[in-house]
Formats: sequence, structure tokens, C-alpha cells
Amino acid sequence: MGGAGAAPEPILLPTQMGDLSDKEIFTPVPDTGLDFVFYPGLRDDPSWATKVPLRTNWAGMRDPRELQPKKQGVFRVLLLGDSMIAAQGVVYQDGVAPQLEELLTRNATRPQGINRFEVFPIAVPGWNLFSSVRFAVHNLHVLQPDLVVLALNRNDMDSGSGFVFGHTLVSIYDAQRLRGTSHASLGSPTYFLRKNASAWGLVASDLIPESRRRFEQAAREVVDLRERLAAVGARFGCYLYDDYLAPGLSRVLPESFPREDIILGPEEVTANNLLPLDGHPNRIGHGHLARVLAAYFTARGYLEVKGLGAVVPWQNLAEHPVLEAKTRVTFEVERIPSAFVLEDGVMSPADGVRCVVGGVYPGGVLSPHSIFAVRSATRPRAVHVVLEFPDAPALRGGVVQVLIGGKVAQSLPMSGRQVAEVPVPADAEISDLIEVRFDAGVYFTNPLQGQNDGVWQAAPQIGRLLELAAVAN
Repeated sequence: MGGAGAAPEPILLPTQMGDLSDKEIFTPVPDTGLDFVFYPGLRDDPSWATKVPLRTNWAGMRDPRELQPKKQGVFRVLLLGDSMIAAQGVVYQDGVAPQLEELLTRNATRPQGINRFEVFPIAVPGWNLFSSVRFAVHNLHVLQPDLVVLALNRNDMDSGSGFVFGHTLVSIYDAQRLRGTSHASLGSPTYFLRKNASAWGLVASDLIPESRRRFEQAAREVVDLRERLAAVGARFGCYLYDDYLAPGLSRVLPESFPREDIILGPEEVTANNLLPLDGHPNRIGHGHLARVLAAYFTARGYLEVKGLGAVVPWQNLAEHPVLEAKTRVTFEVERIPSAFVLEDGVMSPADGVRCVVGGVYPGGVLSPHSIFAVRSATRPRAVHVVLEFPDAPALRGGVVQVLIGGKVAQSLPMSGRQVAEVPVPADAEISDLIEVRFDAGVYFTNPLQGQNDGVWQAAPQIGRLLELAAVAN
């Protein structure tokens, strides 16, 4: 220990230096809606799958600086997001936040009274829109931004960002209670098959009632944040990595929200990709994003940044509306079948995986809240359902509600095999896609089942889905 007046020794958390996997770098937080942050106090721990050193501050963000109220003469930019803004897989200085800070420091005209720029990444892998927005709202008195950009990725309309045990991310799970004890993820078909699948769940599509509900909730969060920022004199914009999100946002955001502040990101950002298949930018991709954001600041008159050099073409939603057809092509809606069956855990037809929206594990094991979508050219009169429930004490006397098109259609007892032809309610919200939800009031867990049966230990579940089909008139 140092003597009197000596600087205190740094406190390091016991992180098994160099021995954490890429899912063991998080810790739960009691702040409702956030679920978790990075493990605070990491000191260049090579935690990523790429073994890139990870340094975190005591707020659990990936920045070597602590989050503190800004000093006089500082212009502060916040980038809100998930693993994209946290720059998963690249060294810190290659991420968008430090590259943007360097760019502003070098080329931006300083507003009167400003002598320094700061850019903070407020982002954690696995966060969604609700997490990043709430962190900003709950900590606005410390963050004190002048300019905020919310960067939205393809899975940011999902339910939850993860369930954390200790400092390990163990399951895709709705700990935020947006839906209940379930997950509803763009990646659900991949999780269902336990392998990479060229199919995405429809939560981010704005094509089914559950998705539209998510966009409406997201709009309330975004509008609330923008109003809070305006009250302290800060500007706000949204950057979309995936432009198929645009129709949903355009539908739900009020007309007073400037569409010029919704940026449609260029493909070059994610095309320069460090990690195979997942679209995370490398240094070049993050550099493109930094220059696009600087050009956006200049175009909107928020800052003047000169000498940007080559900036890849970017657009805003005011000048380039995105049609719903873009979303339908992205999700390959025309390949969604009208029916599927599960025999011995195997789905038929194979494209039935496109019906999986969320809340279902491999083998057809259902969480207490599960969502599917089947397709029919004409409005069906019913949906054929086959469910199988185990004789678990926790289920006895329980019922599961079947909702079609967002409306309660029928309740089924959670006992044995249930075969039902559930009539479609007259007021069900249906296009060519029919959303079918199973909401159960009770559930059981099975700590012995484990990963061998495709379900994480003690994950809430109710039974199995064996068949689902639209029944034509």
C-alpha cells in the first residue's frame, strides 16, 4: 500500500485475466430494462472470440475513460447501440467512436466556447433499442450530451437482450419482461435449428401484429428520448444499418419527427466485415460509418466538418422512402409455408423454419409465450394446432391461450395431446401472414434436460408444438 498522499492503487475485478470466453464478459444490473452491461473494470482481457483485448470502464461500457459529467469547453457526442457500436472484434481505436472523435478533433469547426470533442460508445453486445435508450435516459444527468445518434441493427426490436448468470450470458431470454418468460428474436429460426439458417424471425419486419406492437413501443421510447434531449439542448438522430427497418419506423414515428434525421446507412459499412457471416465492421467499415455520421452532422447544420475526403453515398428517409416490399424481400415472405409438422423434432417442410418468430426452442419445445406465422393467399377460416404437454405438476390445471392475428381465439388445457381446429376471430389482424401466438399462464423447468435436448437448463417451457396449419375456407 502507498503512504499518505500516494495515489490509490487501481482496483481490478477478479476476471481470470485472459481466460474469459466471449459470453463471460457481462454482468447483470438492477436497472430495469437494461438487463446487463459489460463486466466493469476489465483491463485488456482478450475476451472476444477474436482475442481482441477488451477494456471497460466502471459503468460497464467499452471505453477507457470513465463516464463523468463533461467539463467546460467539451462538445460531447453519444453513439447508442449494441455490438456494432461497441465495435465487437476490433481493437478499441478501430471502432466508430474513437475514429469519429479523431475526425471531429482534426476537421470539425469548433462551436463558440468549445475546445474539445468527445465521442462515447454507449453500447453493449446483445442490447436492443430499449436497453440503449433507457441507459441514456436513466443517466442523462451524467452523460450530458450535445448530440446523440441511436444506431439500430437488425435485431434491435427483439424482446430481451439476454439472461445473465454471474457474468455469463447463458440464454436468449426476455429478462426485460417485454413479452414475458420468452424470447422473440430475429435469430429465432437459427436458434431453433441450432445452426446457421438463412431465415430470420419476423419481429423486426412490421408485417405481423407482434412486430407492429414492438415498433409502436420503440417509437414511444425514441420520441421520449428525443424530447428529453431537446429539453437540455441536445440534437438527436437515428442511423439504420438495415433499411428494411425504415417502413416500420416511418409508420410509428409522429409527423413532427424529422425524417431527415433517420439515416439509411450504406452497405459499405457492414460489407467491410471483420467477422464472417455476422456483418460486424472492421476498421474500414467503422471508418466509413464515422465519415457518414460527420457528413450527416454537417448536412443538418449540427456541426461543420471539413476535409472528409471520400464519403460513401448515404441517404435519409425524408428524401428516399423505403417501401414495405424491401422488407418482404429481405424476409423472403413468399417462402413462408401455410403449414408445418414436427416429427421426432424434425421440421417438415424445411422452409417451415421461416414460420418461427420466437419463443420456441429446438425440437418444437415452447416457451410460455411463443409466436409463429404461416402464410395463406386467402383468409383462412381456422388454424389447425397439435400440442403435446407432459404430465408435469406445474402444468396441472393450466391453460394456454391461442391468439390469432393478435386476438384471443381459444383456450386449450395443458394436458396430454391437444388437437384443435381453432376458428380465426372475425377481428383478427391478417394479411397474407397469419400470426399465431401461444400464451400460457403456467410453466415448468427441467434442469436435467439441458442442452442435449436443445433447451437450456431451467429454461421456462410448457410442452411441444407438433403441427400448425392454416385451414382454408
